[in-house]
Amino acid sequence: MSTYHQLMSAGLSGRPARLEDLLARPTDPERLAGYASGEIATRPALPIAERPQRRLLSRFRRPQPQRSPDREKSIRRRRTLAATWPMPPAMAGLLTTSQVAYARIVSDEVHRTGDCRLTLDEIAARGGMCRKTAKRAQDRLAELRWITVDHRPVPGRKHLSNIVRVLSAEWLTWIKMGPKPRRIGGHSCPTTENQSSSSMNSASVERPKRALEWAEKRWRPPTEDGRR
Repeated sequence: MSTYHQLMSAGLSGRPARLEDLLARPTDPERLAGYASGEIATRPALPIAERPQRRLLSRFRRPQPQRSPDREKSIRRRRTLAATWPMPPAMAGLLTTSQVAYARIVSDEVHRTGDCRLTLDEIAARGGMCRKTAKRAQDRLAELRWITVDHRPVPGRKHLSNIVRVLSAEWLTWIKMGPKPRRIGGHSCPTTENQSSSSMNSASVERPKRALEWAEKRWRPPTEDGRR
């Protein structure tokens, strides 16, 4: 047992610990002799203000806040998602940019699998926002009764991800049909009907014959004065 542990055990037992008693025990004679003579110097304890702060590692400690490595790129991605018309304009007008971006991710999952089972961290990472913003967007849509959130707690373990389902019939129709793209500029040109190669060859042969007949009809013999 080291000298430190001996001192601690003596202090916990309630008996006053004397250095002479501890040095008299044959643990390490050379080291004890150096401590007794002063040849081996001990390092003084640091003041409390200068001691390094050690964080206690625990499985139940709060997670660190989520931060984007590139804030400008996250803002641009969030605005791009909100500008892709994930819901009717009348519904999107009641939400913020982050909430519309959340609706874009939910609508994509609903269109693909029928419901959204992504975690809030995954939605936040895709939408360029933090977890709290995604949670507020989810609560806002649930408050408007456009979605339902089914919680799946697991006793004694990490909870499963929530199941988000869309309730709004108008939004479901929008997700199913999607926004219709509008043609910008130009004019519509009707396409020609399909023709067989035989009909095309016959038309090319008849065209010179018709031109020759038309030229013969318009031709007149010249008169005596040279006029036609």
